[in-house]
Amino acid sequence: MASLRHIVRKKQLRNSKAFIFFLVCLLVLFFATALGLRFYVLEPLKLNDSAMYPKFKDDDIVWICKLPRCLDELKDGSIVWARQKNRETLVRKVLAMPGERVKFYNNGKIRVKNRTLQVEDDDVFIETRKIEVPKKGDTLYISKLNDVEQDYAINIMLEQEIPFFIKTSLWQGDRELPLNMLGALKLGNRQVSLKEVDLLPWQDRYLLELQVFQREVGNTPVKIKREFYNKADSSRIEKIIAQDDYYFIISEKLKHSPDSRELGFFSKSQLLGKYVYSHRHIPKIAAGYLNKVKTFLKDVLDLSSAN
Repeated sequence: MASLRHIVRKKQLRNSKAFIFFLVCLLVLFFATALGLRFYVLEPLKLNDSAMYPKFKDDDIVWICKLPRCLDELKDGSIVWARQKNRETLVRKVLAMPGERVKFYNNGKIRVKNRTLQVEDDDVFIETRKIEVPKKGDTLYISKLNDVEQDYAINIMLEQEIPFFIKTSLWQGDRELPLNMLGALKLGNRQVSLKEVDLLPWQDRYLLELQVFQREVGNTPVKIKREFYNKADSSRIEKIIAQDDYYFIISEKLKHSPDSRELGFFSKSQLLGKYVYSHRHIPKIAAGYLNKVKTFLKDVLDLSSAN
């Protein structure tokens, strides 16, 4: 008889308005929390390229932590979701942290810290170059930057919305050559326009320098030099100060995948989140939360039945 009364009371409790209201409120709270996790904490992201193969494949889904704390914990090898200047996004791996140096060799090797990566048949870097990744507060002196770092400095000035223009000149040693010599050259099968010379990437400028050198008498290298001026007052820009930490991010596949080798440094403000889990596993944060909800509901039902 006691068991029968217990069953009746349990069914009455489950069908009561107060209990139904409690469950509705609990479900609303659960979905509100889930939405909060989805939009402000964790975001599932479908990859649209194979740049991170073999770790990830095209169309894989990865979970990205968007909390500031996750970005504060970045380290060498962390996988990040980043936004490019054109607003498109990509997923890449951190190769160098703020303040670290990266050296690229013309044979495809990449040297950072105490390890070397090898990229087969890679023509992104046609000459060996060394670059230093800026950290917040660093002063970048334009005259001391190599051609690659100057390209990266342009991206930094654009990000900081510094109004500037460039004056380009052509030199062989101490002798200035007519700039219109570049207009007679070609890059591949394309005629060079003098209007584009100021912002040509360093690889193209290097190829133009080689072509001019082959036409000029002497053994002195030919250099395309650039000076930067502020549009506001036409004053020469001698230095810029990094307003943010910068990172050098790279693809897992390395070959034929756009990353910092072509796109330049990525500031911390361009990093949208850090990879935490792949689609092959339910995120531990979400799984733990669901288990807590299940345990709580079971405890509520058991407590109500006992009363």
